[in-house]
Amino acid sequence: MKNERSIAAYSGLFLIALASLAIQIVLVRLLSVITWYHLAFFSISIAMLGMTAGAIQVYVQRGRFDGENKIEAITRACVGFALSIPASLILLCVLPIGFYRSILSLIVLFVATLVCAWPFYYAGLVITTVLTRFNAPIGRLYASDLTGASAGCLIVLGGLEIVDAPSLMLWCSGIGALAGACFARVAQSRSVRRYIAFALLFFVLGILNAQTPYGVRPMFVKEKFQRLSYQILERWNSFSRVVVYRQQYLPPQLWGGSPVAGDEKIFFHGMTIDGAAGTAIRSFASLRDIEHLRYDITNVGYYLNRRGNACIIGVGGGKDIQSALFFGHDAVLGIEVNPIFVDLLQNEFRDFAGLANRDDVTFVVDDARSFLSQSRAQFSVIQMALIDTWAATGAGAFSLSENALYTVEAWQTFLSRLTEDGVFTVSRWYSAEHIGETGRVLSLGVESLLRLDIKRPADHMALITIGNISTLLICRQPLGEADVDRLRQVCEELQYQIVHVPDHLPAEPILRQILSAQSTEQLAEAVAQAELDYSPPTDDNPYFFNMLKLNHIGTALSLKEGVISGNLRALATLLVLLIVLGVLAVATIGVPLWLAHRPTTLMRTRGFWFGALYFSLIGSAFMFVEIALIQRLNVFTGHPIYSLGILLFTLIASTGMGSFVSDHLPLTRKPWVYVFPITTAVSVVALNTVLHYLLSHMMAEDTTIKILVSVLVIFPVGMLMGLFFPTGMRLVQSHYEDDTPWFWALNGIMGVLCSALSVFVSIIFGISVNFFIAAVAYALVLWCVYSLRRERAVT
Repeated sequence: MKNERSIAAYSGLFLIALASLAIQIVLVRLLSVITWYHLAFFSISIAMLGMTAGAIQVYVQRGRFDGENKIEAITRACVGFALSIPASLILLCVLPIGFYRSILSLIVLFVATLVCAWPFYYAGLVITTVLTRFNAPIGRLYASDLTGASAGCLIVLGGLEIVDAPSLMLWCSGIGALAGACFARVAQSRSVRRYIAFALLFFVLGILNAQTPYGVRPMFVKEKFQRLSYQILERWNSFSRVVVYRQQYLPPQLWGGSPVAGDEKIFFHGMTIDGAAGTAIRSFASLRDIEHLRYDITNVGYYLNRRGNACIIGVGGGKDIQSALFFGHDAVLGIEVNPIFVDLLQNEFRDFAGLANRDDVTFVVDDARSFLSQSRAQFSVIQMALIDTWAATGAGAFSLSENALYTVEAWQTFLSRLTEDGVFTVSRWYSAEHIGETGRVLSLGVESLLRLDIKRPADHMALITIGNISTLLICRQPLGEADVDRLRQVCEELQYQIVHVPDHLPAEPILRQILSAQSTEQLAEAVAQAELDYSPPTDDNPYFFNMLKLNHIGTALSLKEGVISGNLRALATLLVLLIVLGVLAVATIGVPLWLAHRPTTLMRTRGFWFGALYFSLIGSAFMFVEIALIQRLNVFTGHPIYSLGILLFTLIASTGMGSFVSDHLPLTRKPWVYVFPITTAVSVVALNTVLHYLLSHMMAEDTTIKILVSVLVIFPVGMLMGLFFPTGMRLVQSHYEDDTPWFWALNGIMGVLCSALSVFVSIIFGISVNFFIAAVAYALVLWCVYSLRRERAVT
């Protein structure tokens, strides 16, 4: 059919792919607000199987999606896609998604997953039908699909700077309706204008919803009902949702308040990030307004009386900047990765917070590690207090926006920016009963000092606690006797507890062993037998918050309180997800074949199963590379926005370019059919080596240069990976044309399974292992290609 090769057909596929990827990313963002990030990852991963369900239906009901019926079927599916998005949005906004160890909570999670899968089911119908049933060059069709998906990254990146996530989802409904208009044009239907009007309606609804706080919004956030009357401002971007609450006059919020603090009250506005991580904007006109900050344990490092400039990592509501000013620092640099906070302090709360008007305060919107790698400024104090938003970035729900701050390489950068007598102060959660994060933060500090050739790290560190908060002080020079005496005096006056100072090792055995280590080998030995993973995180394994060991899974379920318990349950949830996806993958292989009543002789055909293996391998390999690239380059480029808007876009767009080029290459003929899998496998291994070099040699380069280098590194590998799907379709179409929707479904289910598996591999074994797994998968494609070509030759 000639119209199947028209611009309208390619445009329809482009638009439905764009809307599908945009919805996937926005759902990650929305679910990260509504529930905890690991449950968000669970729901969206299972929901992506909706795409596979659509592909299976095309395979099982081939008469409905073939011949003259297919255009009408996919046009209706576009309408279903457009209508299912607002329906799913409303249901998600009213469901209290949580985890209570009860049947009811599991039912709610199951319902939420089905709700998320709804739009992807319709998208799967459309994309599968076009890719496997249209009489058009497969390379161009797949290129349109991937180009649309890459554009979806940019739509989300720009859209969430303009409107909130629910409103952007309504815009995606409009894009789905436009896809329906394109396919109606292919069928030369008179309903094209109706679909365009339908799309305009959704765009207008999205704009109207963004203008009012009383539109479609999550009613439950982190299992708590939201009272809109308390909120005065809400802002979204690709990695957070920040809410500011009305002004209060209450005793001040202190993370680790001293018992001797007074009961004075202050004016402040509370704020939350994704409904969980909290901070506040305090009224500040004179030092008297912030005198209460002397009683917070997060500021204990200032009592060492280091003079000069201070650097604050994570500005938030400005509390730590105010602390540095109160303790008399000459100038304060505040580095904040989230532009929303800086914008609030410089505009709406400029006079209230009293920071943006001061000449001695400078704001920088950037990743702290990236900025300090490029800077040559020296600071007497660098403060990083309780930086954990638990906010999933748009690039993936386990890609927490603060991961890269808690690695050995990052802390080496921070320590290098200290003056000779400077102090790096890190505040984290603490529990005397469950050492948890305290063990890991000490291990991280010890290893960072060891790599700076400091032989006795314990002499350079102090750990002070009160309640559930600890503050670790790390210095480039050993803490002197005067410093230790000063800390003892302050702790006695403010009733803090000293866990460690140079002449006083901790009573807890694991902490004592960690601090006693004088080499990397001794440190590894000290943490090897612990129930939790206390090993220092590195750039290859930047998962500070995930401390579960496979041989101690019960630990994750036994801890019931604190941040550490939540993050342990997150990894346990990932294990459950892998099991569920594995079962569903097996079902995807067997059930459709049974429903389609495929002849037994076909099931015994070697070529059929090698075709299945081919598409399973390329789906798995692509996802291992994608997840590893996002995790590695997120650290290198230094900002979650770059992971989404540039890196993911470049990877998908370059894959689309490879697919387009494949139409003009003899990839099904010898020797090229064997050359390109080997070339890709070697390139993936080389990519891992190149990324290691970039992280170790180019972290101090300008961000623009790092982005350009990242694009240049990604693009050729992406083009190679884009050759596989269209080439595979050409290899199987002559014998198994009716089975191509099933092959596409296999490609999808393996991609979803390996998206979770690659995260698990990164956490347990390191990011680099993903590249080697992908290389092996691409190498195994050779076996499949050989068998498929052999079958064609025999026939």
